[in-house]
Amino acid sequence: PGGQILLSEGHLPGRKYSEIGPVEVSVKKLTVFHADPTKEQANEALIEKARLMGANAVINVKYESGVGLTTWGYMDAKGTAVKFAK
Repeated sequence: PGGQILLSEGHLPGRKYSEIGPVEVSVKKLTVFHADPTKEQANEALIEKARLMGANAVINVKYESGVGLTTWGYMDAKGTAVKFAK
């Protein structure tokens, strides 16, 4: 259910929207043998979470990846969930 969720690394000029709140996801690589998490996987997780919040879009999306203390690799994505004005 739900329509297309738009992701933007900036803001959306020309669209009226209200902010719902911050949305943040982390995709982890469980073992050294798994492939590194991708932006696409992070985007899917971000879209899923934004949809649960009732958002139409996530703006100002930022990505961060690396190796953590408890993971062989991670891809974090965070942004602001927004809902378009009718």
